Amino acid sequence: MKSGFCVPTILIFGNLIFSTDISPFLELHNTLPFSNGQFYVFLFLLVGFGLLFKLRFSNSVKAYSYFLAGISFIYLLLLFPKPLHFIGFIAYGFFLFKFFSKKHNWKGAKIIVLYVLPLFLMKLFNVLPNFNLSLQSIFQIAGLSYASFKMLQIHFDEASRKEISFISYFTFLAFPPTLLIGPIDRYERFEKNVDLGFSSMNSANFLKGMDFLVTGLLFKYILATALNSLLLTHLDQFHGISYYLVDMYGYLVYLFFDFAGYSLLAMAFGYFLGIQVPRNFDKPFLAQNPKEFWQRWHKSLGDWLNDYFFKPIFKNFTSKKRFNTSIQRQSAALFLTFTLMGFWNGFEIHYVASGMLFGLYSVIHNYYNYRCKKEGRDVLFGNLNPQIVKFLSIFILVNAVAISIYIFSGKLF
Repeated sequence: MKSGFCVPTILIFGNLIFSTDISPFLELHNTLPFSNGQFYVFLFLLVGFGLLFKLRFSNSVKAYSYFLAGISFIYLLLLFPKPLHFIGFIAYGFFLFKFFSKKHNWKGAKIIVLYVLPLFLMKLFNVLPNFNLSLQSIFQIAGLSYASFKMLQIHFDEASRKEISFISYFTFLAFPPTLLIGPIDRYERFEKNVDLGFSSMNSANFLKGMDFLVTGLLFKYILATALNSLLLTHLDQFHGISYYLVDMYGYLVYLFFDFAGYSLLAMAFGYFLGIQVPRNFDKPFLAQNPKEFWQRWHKSLGDWLNDYFFKPIFKNFTSKKRFNTSIQRQSAALFLTFTLMGFWNGFEIHYVASGMLFGLYSVIHNYYNYRCKKEGRDVLFGNLNPQIVKFLSIFILVNAVAISIYIFSGKLF
């Protein structure tokens, strides 16, 4: 752990927690993950209880699974907004998994529609703000986007695993550190940690968690906050094109620190509780092409879309001989995948346009690779020094990403 980060980070964290009035702690019903000091207090209390349970049930996997289910249920019931709505959504997903996958072997479009219907309605109501407010309230559930994708992963990978209990299903979907903004974990990976029991709450995981905690606090509460308060809220000094350039690049860096910081905090408390939450961000601004970027930025989303949308769509296009060539099928599947990503974020035009633009980047890069392989040379950079090519590739991609993320922000339209 880098000692240079510790002192300012711990001071910020201490202020975040100890400046928080915890007297109404049990009356809070709108505490989203990592949104305020109460949530951190709650999680540290859970870690403490976990260590006490470990002393009593050190060799019991069942006790550990019940512990994780219990803390997830307590968080939803005491702190999460609309807890019964979210629990009801989990029960709905479990019903679909149990009765449709087993009895009817539904694997295609019909079951997808049933799983994503609540998410579709939530996104639709966001762009129809005055349509049936009472109905809107039912489907406005925090964490629905991530939970829907996790449910689909469980459903489509069902054949490769043992029977799933409701407790295991519930815990995977409601685990507090990853409930709201991911990462999008995989059920099999999550269960491998659960199967280790309380032994996974060990010193090695705790030390790794502390590293993630320090870096996450630095990213989210120091760097992102400073960038927002010192730059993004004081753009009136800039005019014309300079205003948009500063806002665009500033927002890109701010979003990275805020989102990566959140993901690191989710990893930290996951590790504290014995769950090795996967890394979601890994130096994305060093990526040289769109594919590599999505292996570094929100990796869990990119992996999910690749495994459960791109590959099946490409396979379908190939088997039904849609389009004339493989490169056309690949490119069409890529564009549809990133368009879906845009709709997953929301039905607002800026989300959809941003996703489609990322799709266009991927199609262009796909054809570029195709031409390079076909002609046996780099059709863009020729015989340039590889280090220069690497620098130019990073430069081009960062600027392309900045444009798409700026559209995503909704600041342009």
